[in-house]
Amino acid sequence: MRAGRILIARIKLALPVTLVLVGLLVAGALSPLGDDEGRAIEEELRKLGRDSLELEIFLNNFSVALLSAIPFLGPLILGYVIFHTGRFLGWVLAQSGIPPSLGIPLTLLLIFLTGYGIFEFMGYGILAAESLMISYYILRARQLLRRELKMLLIIVLISAALLALGAIIEAAFIRSQEEVIEALGI
Repeated sequence: MRAGRILIARIKLALPVTLVLVGLLVAGALSPLGDDEGRAIEEELRKLGRDSLELEIFLNNFSVALLSAIPFLGPLILGYVIFHTGRFLGWVLAQSGIPPSLGIPLTLLLIFLTGYGIFEFMGYGILAAESLMISYYILRARQLLRRELKMLLIIVLISAALLALGAIIEAAFIRSQEEVIEALGI
């Protein structure tokens, strides 16, 4: 029962953390990458294997999530990665001829309507929230640190499950987009 209450507390903390991450993505989208940097990232994304796309997406996202679990620095690293991802998204929108005024609503739609964004951001948010709690316990309540480290494994597993589900949905979304583009001859 005690673990259940702690888990609910972590999920409650993960919600505002997730909203901050969404805000960082939107802020990044409003300051897009330069053309050279955007094209370099686009080229790296094209190299992803299509046969194991779900696994590659999951491994990339899970490695970022694990970095966010580092006490003190993890949430800052995650914030930088999310902001930089937003900058790439802003570059993609600019390349598509979409005006910056539509960047915020389109970014939010991408997160919420595709479905995978919700799972990814919650997967990131719950581990970043755990990192904040561990950091707090290191500074203020060392007697609770051992208990929190036991919870870390559960939180990592929940994050992995959320990110895996997000990766499956994202890969399906990417494949469907490619099929539409191919069918239209674009």
